[in-house]
Amino acid sequence: MLQKGTILAGRYEILEHIGSGGMADVYKARCHKLNRYVAIKVLRQEYCDNESFVRKFTVEAQSTAGLIHPNIVNIYDLHHAQGTDDAGNEEGIHYIVMELAEGMTLKRYIRRYGRLSARETVDFAIQIASGLQAAHEHHIIHRDIKPQNILVSDSGTIKVTDFGIARAATGDDTISSSAMGSVRYLSPEQARGGYADERSDIYSLGITIYEMATGKVPFDGENTVAIALMHLRDEITPPRCYFPDIPSSLEKIILKCTMKQPEQRYQSAAELILDLQKVFLSPDGNYVYVDPLVDDSPTIQRNKEDIEKIRKSLTGTERKRDVEEKKSQVEEEGEEEEDYKDDASMNPKLEKLILVITIAFGVLVACIVFYLVGNSLHLFRTSSNKGTTQAAVETTTEAPKEATTESKPEETKYTKMPNLIGLTKNAAEDEMKALGLKADFAYEDGSSSADSDLIVKKQQYNKGDAVAIGSTVKITLGKKESADATTTAEKVEVPAMVNYTEKKAEKELTKAGLKVKKAYATSDTVKEGYVIKQSPKGGTIVNKGFAVTITISKGVGKTTVPSLIGVSQSVAERELNQVGLKLGTVSYDYSGEVGVGDVISQGIESGTSVDKGTKVSVVLSLGEQESYRYEGSVNIEEQPFDEGASGSVKLVLKQDSWESTIYSKSSVSNDDFPLNITFEGDREGGGTVIMYVNGKQYNTYSVNLSAISD
Repeated sequence: MLQKGTILAGRYEILEHIGSGGMADVYKARCHKLNRYVAIKVLRQEYCDNESFVRKFTVEAQSTAGLIHPNIVNIYDLHHAQGTDDAGNEEGIHYIVMELAEGMTLKRYIRRYGRLSARETVDFAIQIASGLQAAHEHHIIHRDIKPQNILVSDSGTIKVTDFGIARAATGDDTISSSAMGSVRYLSPEQARGGYADERSDIYSLGITIYEMATGKVPFDGENTVAIALMHLRDEITPPRCYFPDIPSSLEKIILKCTMKQPEQRYQSAAELILDLQKVFLSPDGNYVYVDPLVDDSPTIQRNKEDIEKIRKSLTGTERKRDVEEKKSQVEEEGEEEEDYKDDASMNPKLEKLILVITIAFGVLVACIVFYLVGNSLHLFRTSSNKGTTQAAVETTTEAPKEATTESKPEETKYTKMPNLIGLTKNAAEDEMKALGLKADFAYEDGSSSADSDLIVKKQQYNKGDAVAIGSTVKITLGKKESADATTTAEKVEVPAMVNYTEKKAEKELTKAGLKVKKAYATSDTVKEGYVIKQSPKGGTIVNKGFAVTITISKGVGKTTVPSLIGVSQSVAERELNQVGLKLGTVSYDYSGEVGVGDVISQGIESGTSVDKGTKVSVVLSLGEQESYRYEGSVNIEEQPFDEGASGSVKLVLKQDSWESTIYSKSSVSNDDFPLNITFEGDREGGGTVIMYVNGKQYNTYSVNLSAISD
């Protein structure tokens, strides 16, 4: 480790140690040549003789040396020495000189402050994506986007750093079979050891946005292999399942970023930025579109083959590297140590673990097949094995998902489980079908599929539970009780009420024999008092008496005007857009208190509640107005009076339509001449002085006024 005061290259003075990474230490230094503070990343001595590490270290600098962007840590210099001097110092040091970005990692930021607000999440995401866009335009892929490689300054500026495993997108030196990057943020193609491109960075950014919005990563496990397999085959739990306050549009953006197939993600950072900018303009908008998979899309490799690939990718030198990264990171900050956890002793046991998992999976499949055959033959009917039967049925709803090859992963959508208790089999099946769910019917003891008077007695999920569309749900049927014998489930079709008035919708639903529940929401497109949406949708078949929920528009939503005083026009416009307002007329005025280009005043006072979409005018500062006065003079030598006579004399200055009396005296004689008068006017430039004698115009004189600063 370098000591304070060490001078590198005769110009960089080491001031303090500020952090450690997997293979390098980072120092704050002063560049005496340019008189600025810099960060110096020094390769650790134990890696200096390792060509692989030195090459990787060099690639980091070369990858980003040409990138100049406010959201990327800039590279200033690279020192790549080949030997040591007599003192064993500088000549044996490999280091990168970088921009000094004051602040903390995004990982530590989340740990300290918890999950970010939606607004802060979007702001940070746009900045990260902007940095990636600049890198991608230079054909550079980061390959290791994660909160630990993102710096947050005190002002909220984001800096993407650590391009240590970056490669040029067009280069021949592509990613090897070794899965690079931190496994919690690893794209599926990286986990398989396949080719990674710009869309791999977008996947990792999607995981990072997920963590910002929820405070947690979507996939976590006991070891790197388990986590990598999750990226390959497990669906991400939508963030709103944890925090319903997350805007639905932001959730859709996250889910699109993290699609298993690169073809279904955003194809560029620029596309992602455009959608992120719309989040607060349309929080519930449907502008996020996921392309459907084509029939010839490649099948995702899974199970034993994937495990074998990932096992190989995480052994040898890469595993040693991960262990070293863990050790060095713990030295920097204990709070981030879980991001570098790895079981160094796992490797010798991994093959046995895989064998056990494979055998267990085979046994599970055999049990499922046995149960399905037995169930079709009605072998599981006694009370003694009732619990076993239920567990087996529940297993059949989940196990096939593990066995199915994910050739066409799609964005998972969810619906709320309805209350089916008391419905007939047909009615329950219709309601499930209307919600995109499948029913797996079982029967209580003493009941069978041949019985005609069966009703739903139990359901796998409770009313209101979130269930993935397309899921199979276990429904248990049983005979009606005597009290139920008098009731007959009559089915009716739900009428479509969207865009009807509240009164009309309520009347029509009641007429159809349905109950009405009401909800209210603001809408920028649907007139106040009209139905925005309904649940279930029109055309759905339900039981008579079923409660239909209609959402009624409250009209355009209200919002509060923010304070814009003292900010620039661009910031003012952004602040207005974020709360659903627009920038109105822009005018200008002088101000000695507000800087040039900043807002002096706003047309609507801050704190005022107004309709969304309202325009707010602003007045921008021209800076302090310089004060001038305009001075001229006139010399009148002629004598207007007869000898011995006297009278009144008045001089009037005229500039265009402006005029002012500059001299007036009631008793004047020829002895008072010549008259030499100095005066002030309205503006710089020419004017006319008119002389009146005894109230009558006597003569005119052309004059010129000059501007004089006060």
